[in-house]
Amino acid sequence: MKEAGTDPIKRERLIRLQDQMKRQGVGALYLGDGVNVRYALNLTVPGGKVFVPVEGEPLAFARSRDFGYVRSNHANTQLLAYNISSTWVPKNADNVGRFAHRLMELMAEHGVAGEPLGLDATGAGIFLALAGAGVKIADAMPVIERARSIKSDGEVAIYRQIGKQYGRTMTKFHQAIRPGVTEKELYAVIGAAWYESGGDDIGQLNVCSGENMNPWGRWPTERRLAAGEFVGADLHGIGGAGLWGDVSRTFLVGDQPSGAQRDLYRRAYDYLNAATGLFRGGTSFAEIKEKIPDVPEKYRVQLYRYNIAHSTGMTPNGYPQVDKERGSLDDHLMANQVLAIESYFGEEGSPLAVKLEHQIVVRDGAPEILDAGVPVEDRLLG
Repeated sequence: MKEAGTDPIKRERLIRLQDQMKRQGVGALYLGDGVNVRYALNLTVPGGKVFVPVEGEPLAFARSRDFGYVRSNHANTQLLAYNISSTWVPKNADNVGRFAHRLMELMAEHGVAGEPLGLDATGAGIFLALAGAGVKIADAMPVIERARSIKSDGEVAIYRQIGKQYGRTMTKFHQAIRPGVTEKELYAVIGAAWYESGGDDIGQLNVCSGENMNPWGRWPTERRLAAGEFVGADLHGIGGAGLWGDVSRTFLVGDQPSGAQRDLYRRAYDYLNAATGLFRGGTSFAEIKEKIPDVPEKYRVQLYRYNIAHSTGMTPNGYPQVDKERGSLDDHLMANQVLAIESYFGEEGSPLAVKLEHQIVVRDGAPEILDAGVPVEDRLLG
């Protein structure tokens, strides 16, 4: 059994959560979103909840069918006292009210009665019962997002492994590209390769080719690849401890690129590398937006529909985000943030597009590239 004291990732996540709770004046969290529960416990708890005090061990609430499994991994576990799928049933609604009272008791036991209780995806019944009892309710997400934005050394080590998994997966994708293969067949190649490489799950996978790349196609089709066109993939692969990766690549079908393809690929590649070099610890987000490489106007509309960069972690897109079209966050980069840097070049109305994206770990100096082993289209860079 791994408690917070013996599971380093679980322990470090709890430290960061409780530090942010103190910083933001939140006495406790009651989390119902499965992603947030997994973050707090480093454990998948189907239908489960967790109470996180500002000091001390989290208390997990599990359904009866999952109780043994959860308790074997987290000793401080109790049965969930209501049916989460039918809180509207009068008898169960009474249980919801009693459970809300139990949360108030827990806050008193931890010396935080009267302080805000942070909620995330909690059901309406619990919310209304707590609000009706006069509990100060806060949004849990600012605490969670700030805590999750900094990765522990153990989580960075997992990201290095995820980078290797991307290398093996995208290499197999690259090797499978040939005229006549369909987007769906390539989708299957990537999916199988990700799991073979040790990946836990796939959050999202796009494969598109030719005119389906501009605008970027979300779902693969039966379209067959033709020689002389581009094909791209964007994989959100999930690795250890629930951590998401996010890497995109574009490759040439066949071996006869056009001058336009060479030019577009070079622009996307150079932009990505120039932008990446800006992401150093201590740099403000406003400064990054000021220094981001300028691009010809005909590419701006499509490029700026994407983030310059966004955090990855328990979700594919979190805090911080750097967006050219929106106001700058009043904050700066910090070491051990993991970010995806995005590059999408294509003119509106043209079928031609190149999408490249890679992941980095922010350092005080040059960032660490996590997907250095993922192939690029070297033939277009000569």
